[in-house]
Amino acid sequence: MSQPEEKGLSTEAAADIKVIATGGSIQLAGQVAQRLLSFAFGAIFTRILGASAYGLYRQISQILANASQLGLAGFNYAAMRFITSARARGDHGAVKGTLRVSLLGSGLGSILVFLALLLLAEPVGALFGENAAQDVEFATLLRIGAAYVPLFALLQVLRYSTQAYKTMVPSVTAGNIVQPVVRFVLGVALILAGFEVAGAVVSLTFSMAVAAGVAAWFLRRMLTEEERAAAPRAETGPLVRFALPQAGASLLGIQTLGLGILLLGIISTNRAAGLFAIALSLQGPGNVFLGGIVNIWAPVVSDLHEKGEIERLDSLYKTINRWIATFSFPVFAALILEPDVFVDLFAGDKGAGAAPVVVLLAIGNIFYTGTGPTGYVISMTGRPGVNFVNSVISVALYIGLGFLVVPDHGVVGMAAVDLGVTAFINIARVVEAKLLVGVQPFGRNFFKPVAATLVAAAVLFASRVVTREDTLLEVVAIGVAGTVYIVALKLLGLDAEEQLVWKRIRKRAFKRGGKNKAD
Repeated sequence: MSQPEEKGLSTEAAADIKVIATGGSIQLAGQVAQRLLSFAFGAIFTRILGASAYGLYRQISQILANASQLGLAGFNYAAMRFITSARARGDHGAVKGTLRVSLLGSGLGSILVFLALLLLAEPVGALFGENAAQDVEFATLLRIGAAYVPLFALLQVLRYSTQAYKTMVPSVTAGNIVQPVVRFVLGVALILAGFEVAGAVVSLTFSMAVAAGVAAWFLRRMLTEEERAAAPRAETGPLVRFALPQAGASLLGIQTLGLGILLLGIISTNRAAGLFAIALSLQGPGNVFLGGIVNIWAPVVSDLHEKGEIERLDSLYKTINRWIATFSFPVFAALILEPDVFVDLFAGDKGAGAAPVVVLLAIGNIFYTGTGPTGYVISMTGRPGVNFVNSVISVALYIGLGFLVVPDHGVVGMAAVDLGVTAFINIARVVEAKLLVGVQPFGRNFFKPVAATLVAAAVLFASRVVTREDTLLEVVAIGVAGTVYIVALKLLGLDAEEQLVWKRIRKRAFKRGGKNKAD
């Protein structure tokens, strides 16, 4: 057996870290690019058209996103899991067959949803509109964006199929770079040209078509000669039985369903939905690392579980969760302590009233990021039905509490409901993963990002004596607190996993600089 690359790590652990670090860094870069473009688009939109128009746009885009998940029917996850498994067995026919069944299943489902949107646009518009004119506008916008549904399904199956090859470059390029860039450029151009919300919706659909074409080109190049030549053979029954409950779990996920925006659109006003959407947009930087790691994490979970390597899975799970906390916790601490600064940077005076919503959502996101990618552990080890039940319970709680709380407490009450349900469901998933799979996300070094965050938060809180609500001074104080956080982490020491990642980064830097010295 070869020697491990870093003291304290086995050869297998070092290999796992390499896969996650490489794939995660690529996905992270894509997530950062996507979030920055989304943030910039939202800020430009809000400042030009206002919070009410932004609320309307986010309601339309959320309905399209949810309809797309329904049409996709979970075949993206099924494609990734079954292609990963087939490649681990060397079954070339199963790779080809799985891809065909997944494309066919998601294609049929998404076309049915597309037709349903066209037919049901008026009653949906009447549910969300605040008057007769808005009812008609809402229905028209839904019809304009309906083609987004089958295009999204095509893109996602193609992207997740490429991820089964344990590389994130094609998926990130198509979904995190090409699509958001096209959406941003076209969307801003159409808004400035006077097309307002309709222009933004058109940009969504067109960008999805371009990205799907890019993903198809990548996948075609990635298929091996053996896979191209093999007779397609798919485990259709198991594949469908995996896909459908996973579809339910994905559709009903609290973090992706956008229930807060939709319930506020039904119960309250477009402005309330817009304020909630502004607060959600500001959570993006804190969620970017979790979003950047999960797509490479999912096939690794499937691969390790298929091989029976539960101890390796548990160790890697703890490492990833510590990394997520390291990048996420300080962002949420800053949002909790200085929400007004971030609201002002995003929306100016048009975001007035969003600050308390930002705080409550940030607290909920500490539970969401701090428990790691637990849902993927449950699903990718063959238990999507458990995630589906979790999602049904959480959605029922969210809707019930929303209708109970929002009429009296408005958008702030909606944020409080979001916090409570998010905390509950993510704690439940941690317990389930331990009982069902035998893994849990909290290692002995998880205290390091927690301690460093508390130190930085104390510095930021104390700075209020000096800043006294001066925006420029508050921004400087946030920067100082961030520096304190990094110093505190360094004093607490790097673990073997971080040392390995840093070593690889330095090796690549030397290589690119034309140096051949040993590291």
